[in-house]
Parts: sequence; structure tokens; C-alpha cells
Amino acid sequence: MRRSAPKDNRRIGICDYCEMARLDGIVSPAPRTARADEIIACARLLIEKGEGDRLTMRRLADELGIQAPSLYKHFADKEAITTALHVDYLAAQRDALRAALVGEPDEEGDLVVADAEVHPLLRVARAYREHARDHPEQFRFVFLLPYPDVPELLKDIRRQWFRAAGDDHLALAAYGLSRGVVEMEVFGQVPRRNRSGAGFEAGIRAIIAQLPD
Repeated sequence: MRRSAPKDNRRIGICDYCEMARLDGIVSPAPRTARADEIIACARLLIEKGEGDRLTMRRLADELGIQAPSLYKHFADKEAITTALHVDYLAAQRDALRAALVGEPDEEGDLVVADAEVHPLLRVARAYREHARDHPEQFRFVFLLPYPDVPELLKDIRRQWFRAAGDDHLALAAYGLSRGVVEMEVFGQVPRRNRSGAGFEAGIRAIIAQLPD
């Protein structure tokens, strides 16, 4: 059953991101107003510039050329904005994992899997790593945040790993390895000689070798 999205004239608080819309079985964040999207896009741009630690309501208002109180018509507080950013990052991550697992539509609408000869778990793990490395500042920003209260979206992310592995325990092992390696890479803790990703690939392949035939 599809739940109603927040009304245009209502501020968005954290609990609003518990409202999820189901489209073709895919869980997506509830829609926002155009102005709310503009605010989040501005906040995301600041993060991508490495200025996430300077993200304030006043700074956002200045960047958007509006008065700070206007922001509160759309978001209850800064925490609601950071939650929205986190949810958006997780939704994009889920989309990347799902595309690696089941493919993306071609011009005729048929799903085409890139690297179909590669084991699904390795494809999903690579997608996780590539998404984080493509958006390192966003990864850094959300990494230390508590997970938002969006259980259906988080379950959807886990589902991609479990479907790729076919084994709950080894799916968890692959996710843990991927998250740990990516954290080290994004925060600059990987020695130069190990930055090719060979260690990451070897770890995931070792997990795949434990899967039943």
C-alpha cells in the first residue's frame, strides 16, 4: 500500500522519512516539494565541496539567497536536512547495488546486466565500492551519522547483498569487508601499494569460494 507523502505546506521532520513509497516493488523515499529538493541539492553541493562541517541553516539560506526562517517552512531543523541527505545517499547506493545485480534497462526497456559473467556478489561489492569512491565526501559525511529510521529502505539494501550471495552469513561477511575497505580508502588509510583494489577483490573472491555450488 502506498503511503501519502508530506503535504506541500508541512515541514519535513525526521519521522517523515519513515514514509516510503513502493513503486514496482522498489522502496523509494517519500517525495519532497520542489523547494525542499532545492535545499537538499544545495546542502549536497556544500558536502561535495568538502564543507559538510560548515553546514548550517544560515549557510544554506545564504547560498540559496533566502532568509533562514524560510528554511523552516520545509525542514524542521538541521537534523531533518542531514537525515534527508543520508536517506538520499542510501537510496542511491541501493539503486547502484540493484543495477549491478539485476541490470539496467536498455533502449527497449529490457534489463541488461553489465559483466554478466562476473559472480553477482562480486558485482554488488564492486558497485558498493564504486558508488562510495564516486561520492567520497558524501560517504565521509554520512559515515558517522546514525542510520536513519527507514527500515524498509535499509531492508532493501540488505536484500541486494543476500540475493547476490544466496547465503545470509556470507552476504554479511561480504558487506562487512566492503564497508571496511571502503572506509579505509575514503579516509586515506590504505597504503599506496594497496590502492589498486586487489586486496578488496581477493577478499570478496575468498568469500565467494565459500558459497555452496
